[in-house]
Amino acid sequence: MRPRVAYRWIIAFVLFIAYSIQYLDRVKSSVLNPAIAHDIGLTTADIGTGAFLMLLFYGPAQYVSGLLTDRFGARKMLIFSVIVWSAMTMYMGLIQTREEYLWRMAIFGMLVGTEYVPSARVLMRWFNKEGRARAQTVLAWAWIITPAWASVLATQFAAHADSWRIVFFVTGALGVVPLALIAVFVFDRPEHYRHATEADLEYAYRDELEAGTITRGQYASAQKTILKGAGVRFLDLFKNRTYVAVVFVDIVMQITLYGALTWIPLYLSDTFGFKMQTMGWWSGLYFAAGAIGSFISSYMSDKVFKGNRKIMILVCFIGLAPFVVLLGTLQQANQVLLAVALCGMGFFGNMAWGPFLALPAEIFSPEVYGKAMGFVNGAGYFVAAFSAKIFAALVVVDASGHKTYTNGWFFIAFCVVAGIVAASFIRATGRAPTIAIRSATSS
Repeated sequence: MRPRVAYRWIIAFVLFIAYSIQYLDRVKSSVLNPAIAHDIGLTTADIGTGAFLMLLFYGPAQYVSGLLTDRFGARKMLIFSVIVWSAMTMYMGLIQTREEYLWRMAIFGMLVGTEYVPSARVLMRWFNKEGRARAQTVLAWAWIITPAWASVLATQFAAHADSWRIVFFVTGALGVVPLALIAVFVFDRPEHYRHATEADLEYAYRDELEAGTITRGQYASAQKTILKGAGVRFLDLFKNRTYVAVVFVDIVMQITLYGALTWIPLYLSDTFGFKMQTMGWWSGLYFAAGAIGSFISSYMSDKVFKGNRKIMILVCFIGLAPFVVLLGTLQQANQVLLAVALCGMGFFGNMAWGPFLALPAEIFSPEVYGKAMGFVNGAGYFVAAFSAKIFAALVVVDASGHKTYTNGWFFIAFCVVAGIVAASFIRATGRAPTIAIRSATSS
């Protein structure tokens, strides 16, 4: 008789599917930007401003959603997030002017910055340190794998329908799928799931059991017991050097991710003259390679390096830098070098997601993950908002209207080097949650 699949992995894949559908909006908006810009008269600066506004409001929303998640529960926040995502996605198909576009991007960022932290918070409680990086990578596939297929689907759909607007209407309606999945399958904590086995509970609380924070069979009151000895105030977060390093690592990761999402499609269209359908296939290379790199990294972090998150984070940034520089130096359609640059960027650029996203739960506790990760992601997106404006300003337009993106890619390469420095401050070995909390509050 085959062993049953642990319910924690069912939750992980449900959250991946739900988040993937929500992530469609950002992918569609990026790869369809050339068509949107032509239709409503957007300039390169306008697109940069749109990305800036979305990220500017998306960042603070991450921290607020983290606080609300810790207080009211992840499941309620996820249901809210799906509903507002569907509404704002459909609204994108109705915009007619530059002003409407900018307003929509700002409101979208404010309302939809509620999907990641609750999803990650659920996983941090259902998984212990042995599997957290892999669980986070399954969730990260939502923004790594989704662009690989959605960029192709969106461009093909828009080309055959001869309209980019219908893509937003159809995908917005798909919000019913994650809404149903979350309502039926997702539970904030293993003790809330009535079919949870003793093995499920013991696995989820293994770190706390080994640290002596709780005892076996005490799961019904586990949250209260853990929080009683794990009170972490906002300023206490920054007393831990590894946590501060994670904040800067996330900033670089968000700059890199949104640099790829926002600028690779425009770069391929303007520099190499790729048509929309062709550009969709080429954009997908970055994300297809990213899915492979992130899986290898998370497995190595969990199984080979036994929870040492620092190694794969450093590998991510050290490996990424030369490929970003290579992409910035390409000015002609050398398809071999272009494929190498895009695949290399994707493979190395997505390696750090699983390892560093698991760290806040291991530095402190899954019970305060919402607060801790909310600030990390909030800072990452907030700074990434300004990076979109900087990249746009670095794009050079000559007298004939030809655009050169070299300086923008070199800017991202500089940020990646800063990521290497930040990652070097991460402590190489983790600690049990209770010990880490005491260290953070007493140092």
